[in-house]
Amino acid sequence: MTRSTIFASAAMALTLTFGAGCDKAADEQQKANAAQMEADKKIAEANKEAVTKTTGAQVEADKKIAAAEADFGKRREDYRHKMQSDLVDLDKKIDVLDAKAKAATGKAKADLDAKLAPLHARRAAFGTSFANISTITAPVWDDTKVRLDKEWTDLKTMVDKAE
Repeated sequence: MTRSTIFASAAMALTLTFGAGCDKAADEQQKANAAQMEADKKIAEANKEAVTKTTGAQVEADKKIAAAEADFGKRREDYRHKMQSDLVDLDKKIDVLDAKAKAATGKAKADLDAKLAPLHARRAAFGTSFANISTITAPVWDDTKVRLDKEWTDLKTMVDKAE
């Protein structure tokens, strides 16, 4: 074999090997691209599922929040209504005491006047506290209700002692 034949054979072998290598590399790239597309598809499906679950959870949470707010609003309004009714009755008793004080004379008048001045002050203070009830929010409701109940009890006790 001559050199040129050997050289030509070697060149042909290299061409065949290199060509097969290119095909193999192209096949590998296609497989990598397909795998990436599959991964992207799975990621998109997982993201969609996550968004769906998150949205569903938010809708449920919003429903629970709305129900809790409605329940709180009803409790606050029921309390306000009952307290308003009780306050009307208490104001009638105070009016009776005021009328007695106007009609009384001497020591009886002085005693009633002495009782009525702090009673009117406490009634005014309670009225101020009670007037804000419609703006009270759920986080401070329990403390506010306890405070109002105590103020109410103290006021009612004062009226009862003055009668």
